Amino acid sequence: MSLKDLTKDSHDRAEQTAFMKAVFAGTLPLDIWADFTFQKASIYNAIENIAREAGLLTDLAGIERARLLLNDAKEMNPTLDSLNPVAHDYVQYLISIKDYPERIMAHLYTWHMGDLFGGQMIKKVIDAPHTALDFANADLLKNAIRAKLDDTMAVEANVAFDWAIQLMEQYSL
Repeated sequence: MSLKDLTKDSHDRAEQTAFMKAVFAGTLPLDIWADFTFQKASIYNAIENIAREAGLLTDLAGIERARLLLNDAKEMNPTLDSLNPVAHDYVQYLISIKDYPERIMAHLYTWHMGDLFGGQMIKKVIDAPHTALDFANADLLKNAIRAKLDDTMAVEANVAFDWAIQLMEQYSL
């Protein structure tokens, strides 16, 4: 069974949140999208910094999105400046597992592959800055990420989905 198969239930749960339903219905308020993008920038910053320190990004040129996410968020709402409780706790969780590169890789897989796939659909339905969803080398990145994965990462990838769902559920819609 593949990692994708082993995380399918979590992926489906994430897609069924009120947040994602509003995204794909085109009804998510832009201020909520801006805040979500800001929260996501902090999460990506933690994932990418830890992954870089662990040597996980050496053959993933162009994968880093944290700065682009922050720029997109600030373009939508320059006053954004604080993490919500879930994003804060998630960043702390990521720091707590920094000595386990395979676990960090599972988080990178969950979030970044989401941008490489679902993010491309989101660009079409949310009228907002999406520089963080523009990849010059998407197919190469997908293959390079896949080369770093194995099925033992499923437990932690499902944890990443749980954090994503908690983050999305912070918004009342």
